Amino acid sequence: MNMCWRSVLVLILAASTTAHTADDRFKQIRDQINQALLDTHTPSLAVAVAVDGKVIWEEAFGWADRENQVPATIHTMYSLASISKPITATGLMTLVEKGLLDLDQPANDYLEDSLIVAHVGNASDATLRNLANHTSGLPLHYQFFYEDEPYRKPDMRESIRRYGHLHAAPGERYQYANFGYGIIDYIIQRTAKQSYADFMRNAVFVPLGMNHSAVNLPAELKRFQAVRYGPQQQPLPFYDFDHPGASAVYSSVHDLIRFGLFHLKQRNDQQKAILRDITIDRMHAPTATINGQLGYGVGWFHNADEFGVKTVSHTGGMGGVRTRLVLVPDKNIAVATLCNFSTSLPLRVSEDLLAELIPEYREHLRQHRIDSSSTPGTVAEPPFKPTPELLGNWKGHVHTYAGKRAVKLWIKSSGDIHIKIDNQLTMLLNQVRFDDGELRGVFASNVGTNDANRRPYHVHLRAKLRGTDLNGSLATRSLPGSRPGNALSYWIELEKDDGHTSLFDGKSLKGWRIVTPFDFLNHGKVSVDQGTLLLDAGQPATGIAWMGELPRIDYELQLDAQRVAGDDFFCGLTFPVGPDYCTLILGGWGGGVTGLSNVNGNSAVENETTAFSEFENGRWYHIRLRVTSDKIQAWVDKDQIVDLETKDKKLSIWWEQEPARPLGIANWYTKTALRNLSLQRVVTATP
Repeated sequence: MNMCWRSVLVLILAASTTAHTADDRFKQIRDQINQALLDTHTPSLAVAVAVDGKVIWEEAFGWADRENQVPATIHTMYSLASISKPITATGLMTLVEKGLLDLDQPANDYLEDSLIVAHVGNASDATLRNLANHTSGLPLHYQFFYEDEPYRKPDMRESIRRYGHLHAAPGERYQYANFGYGIIDYIIQRTAKQSYADFMRNAVFVPLGMNHSAVNLPAELKRFQAVRYGPQQQPLPFYDFDHPGASAVYSSVHDLIRFGLFHLKQRNDQQKAILRDITIDRMHAPTATINGQLGYGVGWFHNADEFGVKTVSHTGGMGGVRTRLVLVPDKNIAVATLCNFSTSLPLRVSEDLLAELIPEYREHLRQHRIDSSSTPGTVAEPPFKPTPELLGNWKGHVHTYAGKRAVKLWIKSSGDIHIKIDNQLTMLLNQVRFDDGELRGVFASNVGTNDANRRPYHVHLRAKLRGTDLNGSLATRSLPGSRPGNALSYWIELEKDDGHTSLFDGKSLKGWRIVTPFDFLNHGKVSVDQGTLLLDAGQPATGIAWMGELPRIDYELQLDAQRVAGDDFFCGLTFPVGPDYCTLILGGWGGGVTGLSNVNGNSAVENETTAFSEFENGRWYHIRLRVTSDKIQAWVDKDQIVDLETKDKKLSIWWEQEPARPLGIANWYTKTALRNLSLQRVVTATP
């Protein structure tokens, strides 16, 4: 900050706006605030203190708008960030008291056309209370939409389709979830039949005398706003969210301290009793456990021992915002601190104010700060050591609104973990830990959604070991930048990869396509009947080809095949061998020839793999084909029919079979039945 700016700020601090002058108890804190704003270049801070139903100090320091030299006042409207939650929850509870909503009813009962989806547990168990206390199973989420960028938030129905997915069973754990309050504000709109902003004005702000409070900033109140400043001291453009109920409220410190007094059941004469005292008590009571002393109720944190006293509070933090509102019900004390910059100053000031008012708090805080200053730096966590249940290879998918993507995970005995999404580079998982049955780590990749790709990000894995499955969240968290980014979570589910893949679900042609070019042009009907895949006779050929992932070496194929009718080959199995292809023929050239086409340019009837078998129509045969780096082997039932060393051999297929690549099954003037198709990766010994 240059000397000109510093001089002007000194003048502003000297003329800071005060409604209730700080008494001598707060003089030192007041001086510290003035000095901190100068030292840290923090634009402004507003504070308010209430004791026994009376506001004993409210004052604003610094600039609400530094560029236009607008000083902060006690009526300046600050973005509250997550202090929006207890305010939204207060509005929610007015509808509960009227019997229009029930905290213990499934949230989906109030959504109808845009439902929450459960990947774990049952969505019907996710109640309004679960949304309000962050135990619904919704994952980490925040998403910003800036007015100077082309991205606009979708309507709430679409947002719920994308992110209304439970990654834990309702009630299983506490997970702070902004999107839960986005769903709450949507339910409020649907129930009250008015916009969330209008409802909050009519049901909360006006009845409580909060004249400088609103959802976002209506045009008539914009002149009161505190500009949000980014990490480089730059004004941030206005931004919105897909979770307004969690983050979108603006309020002045004058209004917020009175909201705090209402929740201390010490409302003034200008405030209406919009909630019964017993309802306020129920909001404050923790119904979700965070740790031994910290819990969460309906919109409020409950700390059973904050430096020796019980507090009910909420903080807020995001780009250009740091706020705190803390209540001490047993002492009838409320403190509010608001700032338009991301800094710890509001939190420290709130602690200092409580310490000045409460002797036992002061002593505990003093000792805590002494201990913190003498505590060694962060101790490195011990190296990750995988448990036997984790060791090995895992495979599965990450599910996004844009579709699913294949994921592979390799957990090695050394503790190294590698992860790969689709055909992207295999990445090392960093910052790995395994606590309470959850595997966590960070890596660089691309989940393939436009929402996530608006900003550079790293992917954060949080997956719970559930029996033989590993599932949970892949959260894309934006890298630090000049403006706040996003955290968007997508469901990931993995299973141990024993190398086995089923190629036929017994119900459909999923994963297969019908071959049509060349000799397959006049193919027969392809159908599924009672767990059997049927290929009717073509003129001359009928075939199918696999469209899924496929190894090119070191694998084994198994299937059951039957010649239903006809007298030529009923199984022409085309398969990859490294960069080449080959076809295993069963029942060709009059019905009995077996062998590989082609070896050194010679077909199955004229090379070293040629053999003859009697195949009965209507009988099932079990077929195994094994392809390794040095051999092709094949069995029919227990009889080995091929054992070919491939070194120095030229492998190929007839041009008629090319449409069946990379893996296909065809017949020739016959009807074929297939079942139990599977693929198994094999591990060959290292020479």
